[in-house]
Amino acid sequence: MPSVIYWCDDLNVPVLSKDLGARRCSSMSIVSITKPGDVRPAFPADVEITRRAVINEFGNEELAKLLIPDNEVILLNKIPGYADQADEVITRGRVIGHRFYDIGRRMWRFRPLYEGVTEMINRGLGYWAIIRLNKLPGRYDVHKELITRGNLPSERYVHVAVSTEDGRYHGIAKSMRGSRLRIIKSWLAKGPLPSPKPSTLKDFIELNRDYIEHKAEKAMEFLRKVFSEYKKPVVVSYSGGKDSLVTLDLVSKTGVKFYVLFNDTGLEPLESFDNVREVTKLYNAELIIASAEDMYWKAIREFGPPARDYRWCCKVIKLGPITDEMLRRFPMGFISVVGQRALESFQRARLPRISVSKWVTRDIVVAPIQDWTALEVWGYILLRNLPYNKAYEYGFDRLGCVICPANELGEFEIVREKYPGIYTRLIKVLREFSISQELPSEFIDYGLWRWRRSWPGDIRSRVRVSFRVKYPVRFSGDGESLIVDVNKPINLDTFMEFLKMLGTVESVNGSYIVRGKFGEAEAKVEQGNNKVVISSVNKELRVHIAGFAARASICGECNLCINWCPTKALRRIGSGPSFIVDENRCINCLLCSKACPSAQYLVYRRSEVRGA
Repeated sequence: MPSVIYWCDDLNVPVLSKDLGARRCSSMSIVSITKPGDVRPAFPADVEITRRAVINEFGNEELAKLLIPDNEVILLNKIPGYADQADEVITRGRVIGHRFYDIGRRMWRFRPLYEGVTEMINRGLGYWAIIRLNKLPGRYDVHKELITRGNLPSERYVHVAVSTEDGRYHGIAKSMRGSRLRIIKSWLAKGPLPSPKPSTLKDFIELNRDYIEHKAEKAMEFLRKVFSEYKKPVVVSYSGGKDSLVTLDLVSKTGVKFYVLFNDTGLEPLESFDNVREVTKLYNAELIIASAEDMYWKAIREFGPPARDYRWCCKVIKLGPITDEMLRRFPMGFISVVGQRALESFQRARLPRISVSKWVTRDIVVAPIQDWTALEVWGYILLRNLPYNKAYEYGFDRLGCVICPANELGEFEIVREKYPGIYTRLIKVLREFSISQELPSEFIDYGLWRWRRSWPGDIRSRVRVSFRVKYPVRFSGDGESLIVDVNKPINLDTFMEFLKMLGTVESVNGSYIVRGKFGEAEAKVEQGNNKVVISSVNKELRVHIAGFAARASICGECNLCINWCPTKALRRIGSGPSFIVDENRCINCLLCSKACPSAQYLVYRRSEVRGA
C-alpha cells in the first residue's frame, strides 16, 4: 500500500496533516507516493536537474517548463526500482513522473506518468502516440499500423506517452526496433494538471507553522525527560546535515549545557566545515572534533575499496576516531543525541528512540526526531531560519562522506563537478586496484566497486560482464583444516599474542599449538608468513584463528580493538598490527575481534570461511 501526503490546493503547497488541511484549505488533494515516502523540497539545482532530464528524454523545453514550473513548490520522493538514483516528481499535488539517472547513457532521464502524460497527449508535446486499441496491456508490443497519429522518437528505448483512441486509457511505452512501442504501464486517464498558481516554501511554512511548532515542543519534552533521568554530559552528534541541525537546535532550546561532536572523516563536503564553524558559533557550544585525518586513504590500500556490503570504512574513519575521542573526554559516559530518523533506511526504522550504544562506555543514544519526515525537518529549518549546509543546494539528498559507496552514480556526478580533487583521488585508487586485479572497465565505469558479493538485479540486467574481486584475505581447505592466504605478511609476534586469548600457546617447529577455551588447534605459518594452515575439529576455533591472522596482517589503526577491551588487556606497541596481550587481564571474551574491521569484514562476515 502506498504512502500518502496531503496538498493544499488553495496555496499550492504540501500540508503536513490531514486535520490541518481540512481546517485551513477549502480544497485538499491526497497524493499517493511510493514508500517509504520521505519527500523533500526541490532546491533550484534539483529543478534544473529535473528539467534537464525532461529535455534529455524529449528534446522539448516547453514540456520541461510545463511539468517543472517556475515559482512553485516542487517535491521529490526517492524511490527504488531503477539501476541508480531516482525520484518521484510532485507538481501541484500530482505525481507527474520519475526522474532517474541512466548509468548507460550517463545522464538524467524522465519517465512521465498520470497527469504528466495527460498534458503531453493534450498538448502534443514531447513523444506521444494515439493507439487503435480498447486497452493498453502491460508488456504488449504495439506495431506501427495500430498507431493512428503521434510524434515518435527515432531512437530506441525512449519513453512515449500513449493513449487509446477514445482517451479512456493512458500509459507509458518505450520505443523499440521496427517502430514498435512496448507498453510499460497503463491506467485510467487522469485529468490535466491544475492551473498554475505561484507558491513558495514560505507559504508552506506559514500554513504548517502550528503543526511544526507542536512537533518540536513534543521532541523537546522528550529530551528534557531524558536529560533529567540520565544526568550525564550531553553531546550532540553534528554531521553538518539537515537532521542533526534540527536536533542541535532542539537540544539548545531545552536549556541544557551541551557539546557538539563533529566527525571529520577527511571525506566531507568543504561546505560542511564552514557550516560546523558557523553553527558552533551561533550556539556558543564547545566543538569536539574526532578526526580520521588521512586514515581512509591509508586503509583503502590495506582493505581495497569499501562497498555497501563491505563497509569497513565506517569503523576505521567514523567509529574509531569517535570512540578514541569520547573515551578520552567522557570516560564515565555521556548522552549522545543524534539526528537519526526512521524513514532514512529500513535499518534505522528498527532502531528505538533511546538505546545503549555498543561502545564500552555504554553511552545513552537518543533520537528525538526518529518519527520526523524530511519535509518536517526542512519545514523546521526554514521556520527557524537555521543555517543549513549549502551543499544541499547542489542537488544532494543526504550529506556525509562524498565518496561513500552508498552514493548513486547520479550523486557522484555532483561530486565530480563540485569536489574534483577528492573525486580524482578516488578514481586513481580504483584504477590502481582494478589493474592489480585485472578487472574490466565496468568495475569503475558502472560503479561496480560499490558491491562485493552481488550486484542488484537492475545493475545485473545492464552489465554483461562477470568477474570476482579478490579480498586481501582468502580461504580454502576442507574437513578439519582451514588455509588462510593474506596479501601482506603476518606479524608473527602479534599473531602469537592474539592466540593467547584462546588459551595457552606453545611454539613447536614453526607451528603454534593452542589449548584452552575452545579446545585444541594447530596453526602453522608458511610461505614467507603469508599463509596459515589451521587444523582443529572445532570450526569456531578455526574461524577465530583466521580472524587473528587477518588482524595480524591488515590493520586500519582504528584502535577499536583496544577501546572495546573491557579489561584493558590489549595494548598497541607500534604502528600497524603491533600489539601485546596481558594474559593476566584477558578474559577470553574476544570483543576485540568483534570490534576489528579486519576480523569482521575479512573473516566473520565471509560465507566461505563460515562454511569451512
